[in-house]
Amino acid sequence: MKKIIITIVILWLGNAPAQCQEISKQIFGKWELKEVEAMGQKGTPLDVFGVAEAYQEYKKPNKFVGFLGEKVNGGFTVDNKSKTITVKVGNESTVFKIKSFTAQKMVLNIASEEGTLTLHYQKK
Repeated sequence: MKKIIITIVILWLGNAPAQCQEISKQIFGKWELKEVEAMGQKGTPLDVFGVAEAYQEYKKPNKFVGFLGEKVNGGFTVDNKSKTITVKVGNESTVFKIKSFTAQKMVLNIASEEGTLTLHYQKK
């Protein structure tokens, strides 16, 4: 029984980096912001930010384009260990914590002055 448990743990530990690596490979493309959660309330980007269109686009090699009322260009890195995406635009860096990720949906948390914002994206 002990060998079975050890085998399961080893397989599970081996699978965790593979899942993170998938994020690095599957993140490329355009992600449209569909829903924002703040302080227990849910809303659209129009409700929360006052803009109808908001997206993040990840391009090879590590190029980032974001749109939230205005377009910004920069770079990004995915940290597999801490499950974060760091976006750098000019001298400013923003860290998004990956809450969940599939090939078509991505949920990110970001710290703000008002608390944590949860951003729900869908791949276009």
